[in-house]
Amino acid sequence: MSKVVNVKRAWGPTVEGEVLVMREGFSPRYDLDRVTGIISRIGHSVEGHSVKNRVLVIPTSKGGVAGGWAFFDLLHKGIAPLALVFGKLNPVMVQGAVLANMPITEGWDENILDLLQTGDRVTIDPANKRILV
Repeated sequence: MSKVVNVKRAWGPTVEGEVLVMREGFSPRYDLDRVTGIISRIGHSVEGHSVKNRVLVIPTSKGGVAGGWAFFDLLHKGIAPLALVFGKLNPVMVQGAVLANMPITEGWDENILDLLQTGDRVTIDPANKRILV
């Protein structure tokens, strides 16, 4: 049986995929090798993991303008995430996701970090502002 987590804001197409759960903020500029799609920041909770075709579950965004172009760049390199699930994000991440046609959500009615582990599968349903766990 699926559990439904409601989100405050959401945009993009419905997708289903495997999650990569981060325990800290994420910046596509500072935490990611944008050539390989591997989390390269030493000590990051998912250091060494690929973001390719994964639903990134992230408590908060960090950094600035890089999100506005980095996701589009990753898309064209064939190493982009499938979707972004944020607890809290900034407008630049939204711009980047929209440019790359990548589903993005913000805010959870319960802490999704306590429900998910890397490798679990979810459905992101932006039109209905929900995540099926």
